[in-house]
Amino acid sequence: MKPSFLPLSTLCAFSLCLLAACGGSSSSPARNAGPPAEPVALCDGEAIAPERLFLQQLGSDRVIIKWRNAPLDVAQSGDVVCFGVDHNALPASSQTVAVVTETRHREALITGLKPDTKYYYSVGGAASTDPRFSFRTAPLTGAVPADGNTRIWIVGDPGTSSSPLLDRGDNAGGQRAVRDGFNAWVAANGGEAADLFLMLGDNAYLDGTDAQFQTAVFDLYTDTLATTGMWSTIGNHEMGSGGLSTAASVDLYSPATGIADTVPDSPMPYLNIHSFPTQGENGGVPSGTEQYYSFDYGNVHVISLDSQVSTRDAANMAAMREWVTADLQANVADWTIVIFHHPPYTKGSHDSDSTAGGVDQPIFDMREQFNPVFEAYGVDLVYGGHSHSYERSFYLSGHTGLSTTFDPEEHAELNSANQPATGQGDEAYRQITNSGADDKVVYTVAGNSGQATGMSDPEGHPAFFYSTGDILGSVVVDAGKNTLVARFIDDSGEVRDHFIMQR
Repeated sequence: MKPSFLPLSTLCAFSLCLLAACGGSSSSPARNAGPPAEPVALCDGEAIAPERLFLQQLGSDRVIIKWRNAPLDVAQSGDVVCFGVDHNALPASSQTVAVVTETRHREALITGLKPDTKYYYSVGGAASTDPRFSFRTAPLTGAVPADGNTRIWIVGDPGTSSSPLLDRGDNAGGQRAVRDGFNAWVAANGGEAADLFLMLGDNAYLDGTDAQFQTAVFDLYTDTLATTGMWSTIGNHEMGSGGLSTAASVDLYSPATGIADTVPDSPMPYLNIHSFPTQGENGGVPSGTEQYYSFDYGNVHVISLDSQVSTRDAANMAAMREWVTADLQANVADWTIVIFHHPPYTKGSHDSDSTAGGVDQPIFDMREQFNPVFEAYGVDLVYGGHSHSYERSFYLSGHTGLSTTFDPEEHAELNSANQPATGQGDEAYRQITNSGADDKVVYTVAGNSGQATGMSDPEGHPAFFYSTGDILGSVVVDAGKNTLVARFIDDSGEVRDHFIMQR
């Protein structure tokens, strides 16, 4: 097929408009006029509709567009992407050939992009595309987006739609309601879409098989994944074994339900599906592993840690702790957010005072080994899932013990009445606390994006300001230059909790 071009008549009409705007005349030759512009060759492929489509490593100058088709044959036509700033004119020069992975995903790495710029793309390499297939690159590191705000949507333990054991009619009901509640809140509050999509693990029940990921992730968040960079952390259900695995290696992944995937470079579908940075491709210190990593998005630094597998081997946990310490020492972002699956504090469907026979030992490891690092190096927010609840702490530091050892006067930022500050109104948290240092963190459990299964202690954890085990929802973080606002949005699109942090 011959390449298509922008018509010369269109180019001529555009030139006449420029002359008229500058006071020129079409009958008089322009001074110092150069040769006429060459028509731009456009892509000439045909758009395809993949079975799954998602964006990885979306940064200020790069993105990976990743997809997989059905049927899952080894080689297919249309394994290319075209992209550009005009959805009706994708230039042939943009055509990028995808790499076919061992799990038959197509992976098109695009580099050299402009920061904070909207691009459109066509999977299959068509000359034009539906405007819904688009993304906006991140601003330069340290800068804020042109609209002054980075919006982050966070879901935890969402993957109920794929569970073979949640026999409650439509297993996707809760997950879909949370998604729709977020969209309703966005529509009612200015329409600003998410810049980042963070998943806190247990993204596909019951065992994180590839088929379960298709149902619980790609079929549920289709629109978001086509436009927004997705990042995740490893939950216990990502390791199979019905969520009960205590294995210290991803090579020991074993599903109790569903069909095991064909083994490529890793038996663990989570790692085979995703393409997370290992060499600092999006900023941060290289980790050398997709199990934990970091990245920058403008003036926000995000760290994803592996609380499920790496913590179960002493040497691996020490290596992860050493890496995150180095990463935080090098970090100069205005805001720093850490995600991992097992929350240091919870009284939801799991109890941070119990190891649950070793299954929940990572709760203790993260609290004892990593909380002091977060507080020493200026982490602002920590998000976990695991408990199917929403629980949000006061502004904390120095507490690594059981709930009975929590002392608000010692461990929480206090207000003028010598009570723990709420983070709301005139009790908004300050990044530099009363101690004169950036030494406190807000810890949040947000594992209620698919199901809410009550509280193990109806009184909640004493370190928390707000706790519920009955309400479904997700979290929205809006990070500006000097102000950060975090909100808990329920499945009806209502704000149930929020806090403010000022730099």
